[in-house]
Amino acid sequence: MAGDAAGNNLGKRDQTKILNRQQILEAAKTLFAEKGFEATNVRDIINESNLSPGTFYNYFQSKEEIFEVLTDEIIKEVRTQIQASYKNVKMDRAEINKALRQFFQIFLGNPRLMKFLSRNQSYLRELRSKGRFDDMLKDLEKALDDGVKNGMIPQVPVKIVAIAIFGAVFEIIATMVITPNFAVDKAIETLSQLLFIQTGK
Repeated sequence: MAGDAAGNNLGKRDQTKILNRQQILEAAKTLFAEKGFEATNVRDIINESNLSPGTFYNYFQSKEEIFEVLTDEIIKEVRTQIQASYKNVKMDRAEINKALRQFFQIFLGNPRLMKFLSRNQSYLRELRSKGRFDDMLKDLEKALDDGVKNGMIPQVPVKIVAIAIFGAVFEIIATMVITPNFAVDKAIETLSQLLFIQTGK
């Protein structure tokens, strides 16, 4: 019985740790989206989380650490959804357009995520230079390479095209935030042209 009680208490402590950590991350995500990384300090995050400073420092040592954790979580979530949307997609113009629409809907359906990405572009670019987005870029390169090998898209320099599309997507997302009526469909059409302009498909 005593062992069971100890196990239950340990379970509750572990659950509290998970909840506290998530509470801090949610608070930081909200502040980074509304104010931006530069204008947010640790005290702001502590106040927003409704936890004590001691509790905060049990989990994180700086806002930089939190920002990187949040970015990694976003990358993982978006990458999973991208892989799902591109699963079994044929490399033709209509299918690529459909997959791109599904991709942008990830952001259109999550205004806080869009704000987070838009307000913190310089820091995200810094993380990009550190290789934090490399796995997403490699996913895109592989998809393009498969398309070339299958004859569904023209012989293009895959790495360069992947970088161009990746950068364009980043800028489109940022523009979507500050321009509510931005023509996403037109952007999608233009992106697909990067792949198919040489074939006339």
